Amino acid sequence: MPGSLSKIIVYLLLCSVVILGIPSRAGEPLFRVKKRSDRGIYLTSYTASSSRLDDLIKHAKKAGLNTFVVEAKSVLKRPLLTLMREKPLSPKTRVYADPWLSKLAEKLHAQGMILSVRLVVFKDDHLILARPDLAIRVKGGELYRDHMGGRWCDPYSDEVRLYNALIAERAALSGVDEVQFDYIRFPAEGNAHLAYFPHYKKGVSRVEIIRTFLKDVRGRLAEYDVSIAVDIFGVTAWQQWNDIKNLGQDLKAMAPYIDVLSPMFYPSHFHAGYDGFENPGAHPYYFVGTGVRKAKEILSQEAVAIVPWLQGFDLRSPNFGPKYIMEQIRACQDEGVKSFLVWNASNDYQATFAINRIKGQE
Repeated sequence: MPGSLSKIIVYLLLCSVVILGIPSRAGEPLFRVKKRSDRGIYLTSYTASSSRLDDLIKHAKKAGLNTFVVEAKSVLKRPLLTLMREKPLSPKTRVYADPWLSKLAEKLHAQGMILSVRLVVFKDDHLILARPDLAIRVKGGELYRDHMGGRWCDPYSDEVRLYNALIAERAALSGVDEVQFDYIRFPAEGNAHLAYFPHYKKGVSRVEIIRTFLKDVRGRLAEYDVSIAVDIFGVTAWQQWNDIKNLGQDLKAMAPYIDVLSPMFYPSHFHAGYDGFENPGAHPYYFVGTGVRKAKEILSQEAVAIVPWLQGFDLRSPNFGPKYIMEQIRACQDEGVKSFLVWNASNDYQATFAINRIKGQE
């Protein structure tokens, strides 16, 4: 009888959905299995909007890839920036799906692809131009600039964190599979040691601020079938206390609120002499494999998938090419991690797409 009763309840609930006409998001089924990034590449919004997309889908499938991580914050934030110029945001501020992103999600899903959107969080030139009161500054009042000249928002600001959470909700409403946060940290470049945070909360650590942001996002996106992913510096997997304190990225503190951790294990980004290697960029297997192993050790008791970012570009890497990428993939696999993402800022994936030919020769 209890089993029969539960079936009746489920049936009635389904009937109520039909009767009430509750809509699905982006034209997708009402009940959708939660997905996360698996094996893929990064695309700019420009590339994702161009005629190249169909060709990239074709080559990605041939190479055994099934995920596109698309840059989307520039598109999703426009209405919120307009609103923020007029009045402060409220937790009750309503957001809506973006037509471009909804159409992209529909197209990629029809091709069996997973769509993750990359949202750069606290580094945001456009927000600072619209709301300079939300900027990180240095002593003396000047705007803080990183080594690329980028402006940063104050993570201590409740409104800055809400603004980014609402952008993530717009992505979820648009039908994406995963929201991936990058630059979800405090700045560390240039004169970051002189940084002044106008919205600083006494007694609240940087680690706590990052954790609070993720907790709030998790709550806001709970009703959507969307995974939450976080990008971190590769060196963060080594979890030295100085890095944790300065960046605010404590993996154990972040873990309860995320589904995926994507460390950027680009060998060329480790400084000369790191772990005893004169040129880390020439040793892809070691740095990716060691990083994955350390991340797994830290997250051993957490339900978080590790999906590393791999180096898909030539920088301080004398042996770069398809085999270089394969060495990184093997390093992941040897540590029991089958998922990975390949980064190339120019979206040039000739070397990446050649990995299927290499596999065929082995």
